[in-house]
Amino acid sequence: MDIQTLAVQGTARRRFLWIVALVFAVMLLTGLVSHYLRANLDSATLGWPALSSAASLLYADGEANLWAWASGLLLAGIGLALAAVGFTARSEGAIGAPYFVLAAVAVELSADEIAQLHEKLARFDLSSRFTFAWLTVGVPLAIVFGLIILWIARRIDRQLRRRLIVAGIIYLLGAVGFETIGGIVVGGHLDDLSRASLTYHLLVGVEEGLEVTGALLALAAALFALSIEGTTAGLVLRTRFARASQVLVHPEDTD
Repeated sequence: MDIQTLAVQGTARRRFLWIVALVFAVMLLTGLVSHYLRANLDSATLGWPALSSAASLLYADGEANLWAWASGLLLAGIGLALAAVGFTARSEGAIGAPYFVLAAVAVELSADEIAQLHEKLARFDLSSRFTFAWLTVGVPLAIVFGLIILWIARRIDRQLRRRLIVAGIIYLLGAVGFETIGGIVVGGHLDDLSRASLTYHLLVGVEEGLEVTGALLALAAALFALSIEGTTAGLVLRTRFARASQVLVHPEDTD
């Protein structure tokens, strides 16, 4: 594949990712503003029903709404992209299993985002009342699984691994770090009154913004690890790191 074709593919991927990022930014801001106004305005206020509908549909701290579906779809996209990297790497003679494991993790996170599975950990609460109950079990589990994933990821392409690690750190900073801070602000309470403050809404915005940023970076890393090449047999999916190694071994192939 020539450099110009790679550049075109790269531009298309970046454009797609920027569009997705913009959509998420609009959804996040709309959900936060509408939910804050709904929580702090009288229900008799003009336009309150529309605010309530927008908040129910888009508020990032809500459940079973459009935001949760879109976030889950984004994480599922990461899983699909990583699975494609795994299958392609295996067809090129490399190890595909680590990519499949990472893809499974992304799919699990997708299911958790849509079904709020992590909140089920609250039943194992260790009597902590300073933040949300699920975090008392969730944080140690996140550390353990994070270390296991890092151990598995050491067998994937180095550049892709670095990018996924950065993306994972940003994601966890929001999903665990700022959610913990948000839980501290409301004292672990789940009622609407304790979550109506501007401070809590700002923390939700930072938390969800970091999660989406981390997910988009992970998706970008997986997508940019792949390239589509045209051959006499049709379109062929290849990994960029395999192609780079072939160029190093067979420099005449670049002519």
